[in-house]
Amino acid sequence: MIDVVSIIIAIVSLVGSLAAAGFTGWISFYIDQVKRRSAAKSLIHKYRDPLMLAAYDLQSRIWGLVQQGLLSYHADEDKKELVFVYTAFLVGQYLSWTYVLRRQAQFLRFSTDKTNKQLNQVLDAITNEFSLDRRRGEDPFMLWRGQQMAIGELMTLEEENGQLYCMGFAAFAHRYHSDLEFKKWFQPIDAGIALLVQARERNNNVATFRLRRLQHLLIDLVLLLDQDGVALSPATAMKVDAARKCECFKCPSRMAPSSQTSKPPEP
Repeated sequence: MIDVVSIIIAIVSLVGSLAAAGFTGWISFYIDQVKRRSAAKSLIHKYRDPLMLAAYDLQSRIWGLVQQGLLSYHADEDKKELVFVYTAFLVGQYLSWTYVLRRQAQFLRFSTDKTNKQLNQVLDAITNEFSLDRRRGEDPFMLWRGQQMAIGELMTLEEENGQLYCMGFAAFAHRYHSDLEFKKWFQPIDAGIALLVQARERNNNVATFRLRRLQHLLIDLVLLLDQDGVALSPATAMKVDAARKCECFKCPSRMAPSSQTSKPPEP
C-alpha cells in the first residue's frame, strides 16, 4: 500500500524546492537589473553635460542659419570661415559625444528606464533625420549613418587613462585646413551651407526643412538632459518655425512666420 503521507511530504518538498529556486532566480534577476540601471544612470550622468551642451550649441547654430541672418556672412572674408568651419565643428562635436555615449553604453540596456528610453528615441530620431535622403529639395546636411559614425570617431580623442573626449575647435580648425582626408568627411556640411545660401536667394524654404526638424529634436534632447533647467526651460526653449513631418515632442506644427527682422547673430 502506497504511503500517502510520504507522497504528500515529497510533493510539498518538491514544491518548496521549486519555489525557493524560483525566488532565488528572481532575486538574482532583480539585482542584475538594479545594477544595470545604476550603471546606465551613472553613464548618462557622466556624459549628460557635454552631450547637452553639444546639442545646445548645434541647435543654436541651426537657429542662426535658418531663422536669422547668419548666412549673410557667407561671403564676408573675415567671418565666412566661422560660418563654414565652426558649423562643421558643431556638427562634429555633437556626433563625437553621441559616439562616445553609444560606445560606452553598448552593453547597457537603456530600455529598462523611461527617461533612458526617451533618450534613445531622440538620439535615434536625430540620427535618422540626418540620414534621410528621400525628401526632394532637403539636401543640405544629409549624412549617411556611416558618415555620422566616422565623423564622431574622427572627432573623438583618448587620454592616457582611456577617457574619451571631443577635440576642441582650435585643434579641429588646424586639422580641417591641413588634412584633406579629415576635411572630406565634412564636405556635406560645407556643401549644405552653399545650398542654403542658394535657396535663400531663391526664397526656397524647403531646403531648410531638415535643419528645422533637427533643431526641434535637439531642443527636445536638451530639455531631456537638462533636468535642472540650466541651459533651457520649457518656457524659453525656442524652436524655429516648424517644418512638415516633424517628429519632435509636441511640435508646434502651426507657427506663424516671425514678423520681426532680427539682427544677424555673431558667427
